[in-house]
Amino acid sequence: MTDEEILQGIKEYFCIEEFVSQKVFKKHGENAWQFLSIRLLHTMLIIREDLGKSITINNWKWGGKFQQRGLRSNVGYIVLKMVKRMRIYLSGHVLGCAADFDVKGMTSIEVRQYLKGIHKKLPYKIRLENKMNGKPINWCHLDCISNEKNKKVYLFNV
Repeated sequence: MTDEEILQGIKEYFCIEEFVSQKVFKKHGENAWQFLSIRLLHTMLIIREDLGKSITINNWKWGGKFQQRGLRSNVGYIVLKMVKRMRIYLSGHVLGCAADFDVKGMTSIEVRQYLKGIHKKLPYKIRLENKMNGKPINWCHLDCISNEKNKKVYLFNV
């Protein structure tokens, strides 16, 4: 698929507000698509089409609480908190290649199992957060940060 085909396809299922915060959307509007990795968009498109189920990333546009689950900008509260604590903060979210999401009717554990099961359909290597402090995370974090040593679907703990 070309980049244009991927963008056209992803827009059938998601609007830009689902991938960016209210501040980013207010400043950049539809042009904010340019800040997202085509690898992330292609991967999310394949997952959405294969699953056939609703996926929620950010939902601030509809009065929900999520707006930091896609692209994280330098003025977002999570980034500011992390920079203050660590001085440098690099993540898939600030690089435009990560999304935290929920799938309607599935637990995060089921989503991670499903993604491992369709690894051959995925166009790129992905990383999934698995556990935090030894307990399964109750949302799905997916990023397209590639490390040559990682498997196609790599689970990591935080």
